[in-house]
Amino acid sequence: MSGPRVAVSTTVGHRRTTLLLLALIGLLAACGGASSGGTDADGSSVDSVESTTTERAQEAIPLVAEALGADVVRGSQQWQSCMAISWRHEAFATLSAPAGDTTTQLDDVRSALTGAGYDDATQVDDHVTVTRDQTTVDVQPASARGEGTWTVTVRSGCADYDGDDLDRVEDDDGGPLDGV
Repeated sequence: MSGPRVAVSTTVGHRRTTLLLLALIGLLAACGGASSGGTDADGSSVDSVESTTTERAQEAIPLVAEALGADVVRGSQQWQSCMAISWRHEAFATLSAPAGDTTTQLDDVRSALTGAGYDDATQVDDHVTVTRDQTTVDVQPASARGEGTWTVTVRSGCADYDGDDLDRVEDDDGGPLDGV
């Protein structure tokens, strides 16, 4: 009687292994198929993503500065890792604004950005977060850096890149953000 039980057990084991392999292949195809090949999920190239993020930063940061009556102290941009499996382009700015009521200032920032066509996506107190397409703009006071200091972060969505594009985003040392 031990012979048939071994045969059934081996057959079930092979079926389980086959099912696990098929599930793994399906999972890998679903996770990596749409955004590999040097483009993001929308099919945009590294150059396009970087250009769009930079243009949105060059639009949003001056709007925020104007809403706060602030000066841009520093602006920079760089490719950043998303959870160590994909990449996004980010632009950063530090602003120096006169002291004021933070709630009013955040409302002014929100009005300026939504007036320029961004959608309000704020979910956290003491932040303004807006989106347009695959770009997110986040604005917040940074009192730990000094009274009247604000930060603006403009980021693309996360995407997988390969080949020369992957080398480019991995080797990016960042640089200044002009035009803000």
